[in-house]
Amino acid sequence: MARSVQPVDENHLEKTVKLLTFNTWGLKYVSKLRKERLRAIADKLATEQDGDYDIVALQEIWVEEDWKYIEERCKKQFPYRRIFKSGIITGPGLALLSKIPIESTFLYRFPINGRSSAFFRGDWYVGKGIAVTLLKPHTPGSTPIALLNSHMHAPYSHTGDSSYACHRSCQAWDFVKIVKMLKKSGYAVIQVGDLNSKPGSLPYKLFTIEGGLVDSWESIYGANANDEIIEPEEIGTMTFEDQILIGGVTCDSKLNTWRANRQPWEACRLDYALVDSTHISTVNAQVRFTERLEPPYNCSYSDHFAYSAEFLIKASDNSRISKSAFSSSERIDVFKEFLLNLQEYQRYTIPEQTNWRRFHFFAGIITLIIFHFLMPWCAKISPYLALLVLFFSTVLGITAVLNGLIWYFGVRSEARALEEVQMEVEDNLTSLKDE
Repeated sequence: MARSVQPVDENHLEKTVKLLTFNTWGLKYVSKLRKERLRAIADKLATEQDGDYDIVALQEIWVEEDWKYIEERCKKQFPYRRIFKSGIITGPGLALLSKIPIESTFLYRFPINGRSSAFFRGDWYVGKGIAVTLLKPHTPGSTPIALLNSHMHAPYSHTGDSSYACHRSCQAWDFVKIVKMLKKSGYAVIQVGDLNSKPGSLPYKLFTIEGGLVDSWESIYGANANDEIIEPEEIGTMTFEDQILIGGVTCDSKLNTWRANRQPWEACRLDYALVDSTHISTVNAQVRFTERLEPPYNCSYSDHFAYSAEFLIKASDNSRISKSAFSSSERIDVFKEFLLNLQEYQRYTIPEQTNWRRFHFFAGIITLIIFHFLMPWCAKISPYLALLVLFFSTVLGITAVLNGLIWYFGVRSEARALEEVQMEVEDNLTSLKDE
C-alpha cells in the first residue's frame, strides 16, 4: 500500500535537522550480544552516509564500556556528545550525539518511577527521567532547539498494577510541564525517546492535547497527509512489512529477531519524535535500523527499531505564540481521565500495598519475639528444632523489617507524590473551567 508523503521544498533542505532516536537494549548481563550490537550501532552511525543525522538520541546505554566505544567511534561525526549518569545503580541510560553545539543540559528525574516494593525491576534504580539538552541555533536566525530525551517506565503487563499506566501518566504530566516552560522560553521543542505509550493512550493524549506537541509520524503519514490515522488495533491486521512502513512500528515486530515470537497484534509504535509545530515542520519520517547485523550474528541491532525524522526549524520569532489546536472541552476530558486513573490507583493499589506491608512488619516482629521465648523449650526437645526455629525467625525478621521499610518510606512516599500530582491536575482543571 503506497503512502502519500508531503512534498519538500528543495530550498529548505539545507536548513533541515535530521534526528534519530534509538532504544539500543544495552542492559548488562541481560541483553544478548550487547557489546557486539552496540559496537555495530556505533560503527553504522560513524560511517553511514544516507543517514547523516544531525542529532542522535539514544536510550538504554547502561554500560560505561559501551558509551566509551560509541563516543570514541563517533567523535568525528558528532563533535558534541553527552551521557546522563544520575541514578542509584547506573544512570538513566540516556545519551546524545550532536553536530549542533550544545548550550546547556540538565536531567529531570521522575519523582514517580515504579513501586519500591517491586525491587526486582530496575526502573526505579536507574533513576529514569528527562534528559534536557538546549542546543544553539543550527543556522543563523533559526529558533534554538530544546531536545527532551527519555525512556519512560516499562509496562510489565497489559492491564493491572504491573502495567504501570498510572506511573507513566504521571511521568507524562511532568513532561508536559517542562515542555510548556521551554515553549514559553522560545525554544523549538522536540520530545523523543522510548515513551512506552501507544498512540491514543492517556500519556499520548497528555503530550499532544495538553502539551500541544504534534506526532511527527502522523504529520507525514496521518491525517495531514490526507490518509486516515492508523489506530493501534489496526496494526495487527497488517503484513509485517506494512506494520513498519505504514504503522511506524518500532517495538515487538516479528521482523525483529529478538521479538520474532511475538504475536502480530503485539506490534506497536513506542518510539517517538513529538514536536512543537509553532516552530517545527516535519518533512520526512522513517523507521530505521530494520536490517540485520552481518554474519555470524545475523540479528537485529536492538529489540526496538530506530525512528528517524527530518525537521524544518522556522526562523526565530519571539512574537510567535504557540496555540493549542485542541478545545477546552478536549483538555478537560483528558484531565478527568487522568484524575480517574490516579484515584483508581490510590483507591486500590496504595491501600493493598500499605496494609500488606504494615501487617507483615508488625506480625513478623510479634512472632519473632514469641520465637525468642520458645527457643529454650525447643532446645530441650531437639537442638535441630532450635536451629530450625532460629533460621525461620531470622528470615522472618529480615523480611518483616524490609517490608516495614518499604511501607514507611516507599509506599508512603509514593502516595504523597501521587497526591501532589492529583492536586496539580485539579488546579489546572479548575483554572480551565473558570476560563
